[in-house]
Amino acid sequence: MILPLITTILTSAIVAYLFFPLYKWLLNKTKRKNLSASIVTIFVIIIIAVPIVFIANTLTREISSVYLSSRERIQEGDIITDESAHDSLAFKINKFLADAIKRPEVLSYIDRISNSLITSLSTFVVTIPRRIINAFVMFFLLFFFVRDGDQMIQKIQMFIPLKKKYQQKLVKKFGSVTYAIIYGHFLTALVQGIIGIIGLYIFGIGSPLVWGIVMIIAAMIPFVGPPIVWFPLGIIKLAQGIIAGSSIVTLQGAGLLLYGFLVISTIDNLIKPKIIGDRAKIHPVVILLGIIGGISTFGFIGIVIGPLIISLLLTFADIYKNETQS
Repeated sequence: MILPLITTILTSAIVAYLFFPLYKWLLNKTKRKNLSASIVTIFVIIIIAVPIVFIANTLTREISSVYLSSRERIQEGDIITDESAHDSLAFKINKFLADAIKRPEVLSYIDRISNSLITSLSTFVVTIPRRIINAFVMFFLLFFFVRDGDQMIQKIQMFIPLKKKYQQKLVKKFGSVTYAIIYGHFLTALVQGIIGIIGLYIFGIGSPLVWGIVMIIAAMIPFVGPPIVWFPLGIIKLAQGIIAGSSIVTLQGAGLLLYGFLVISTIDNLIKPKIIGDRAKIHPVVILLGIIGGISTFGFIGIVIGPLIISLLLTFADIYKNETQS
């Protein structure tokens, strides 16, 4: 019964665990459990929703502007500007791209991509009610996980069929690994944001600092990540270069896309396992396997759940070894 919601439940539990210190601080101030838990829940909703709305709104305006400009120039037959108005390299690059677009095999490929996007969009629209229900369940559970977290942990600890010292060891391991994963996730997001700011500045994106901050926030949001920022910006820049007949802008767009794929996204897999492994005292290879396996099994929240499951497995193995030797 709960299997379809298992990822949502685990996500709520981990978020509640992370924000539990904030709840305890508010509880000391307000002396009211429900009020403190409600404030924490609303705060989590805000820090997730606001960046997503900001990114979606900004990118929608940019994409709409590029689309309208492109349509006007294509209708006027002026997608390639006069050679005399621009340098010859710009003319050649844009003429090549325009001629390539007109080829039957390219048009067929574009049609397949369009159909695929339409299908994906239709699937997304169909799953919106389920996503809304999952979001409601997540925040509903978050409230109670935050409010009653102490009692829940105590009851779970009682049901672990091990000696008390091992029960405490497992709970302590869960806490240390969870915070290590979140610490590594935050630090990695910060590094990705800084690297992203450098790339956005190099490739001529306006307000690179603002977009870099958004990238940091996006990197810490489940199911989002830095690509939601650099990928659309790169596509928009590329389209602007093709439409304007500017080789420089075209190359800036292509450069940003390559930089995003090869640097911004790759750095995540290089430094995150090292940071988490050092802090949680687990080998980076184990962390990497946990992240990859966790994502494939649980989705984005598998970044936390995967390494956590493997670390608890290793803890059980250590307990077994100690008991066998004694």
